[in-house]
Amino acid sequence: MNVLYTGIFSKMGTSGAPTAFYTAIGGRLYHIKAPQLNATFPYAVYDLITGVDDLDFSEENEIFTIQFDIFSQNNSASEAGTILAALKGLYDDCVLTVTGWRHLSMKRDFTVSNNDFSQVPPIMGYSVQYEIELEKARS
Repeated sequence: MNVLYTGIFSKMGTSGAPTAFYTAIGGRLYHIKAPQLNATFPYAVYDLITGVDDLDFSEENEIFTIQFDIFSQNNSASEAGTILAALKGLYDDCVLTVTGWRHLSMKRDFTVSNNDFSQVPPIMGYSVQYEIELEKARS
C-alpha cells in the first residue's frame, strides 16, 4: 500500500522541518532493505509485516503491522537508544496522513533489541512494531 508508505515517510519530516528521528538517522529511512554495499550508518528500515481487511456493513477498515529496524555501528548503545527514543517520539500514537484513508490509530506493539556482535564494529539496534488502523475515506 504505497499511500501508507508515503504517509510513514512524510511523517519523518522529508518535506519541511526535519524531525529528531530524521536527524538521528541522517534521513536514511529505507523501505524493505538498506543498500547492502557500504551502507552508511546509522539508518532505519521499515516494512509491512501483515495487513488485514476488516469489512462490515458500514465501513472498510484495514489494520497493518509495520516494523521499523534501527541499525547503528557506534561502539556504544547510546546512538541506537537516541534513535529509538526519536522513533517512538515521532510515531507513538501519531496521526498519519494517508491519501484516500482516514487514520484511526498507530499503536506500538513491542520493541526488541537486534544487536549483532559478530560484526566489527558491532551493530547495535532495535526492532519496533506498530499496529496502524485506517478507514477508507468516504466520498
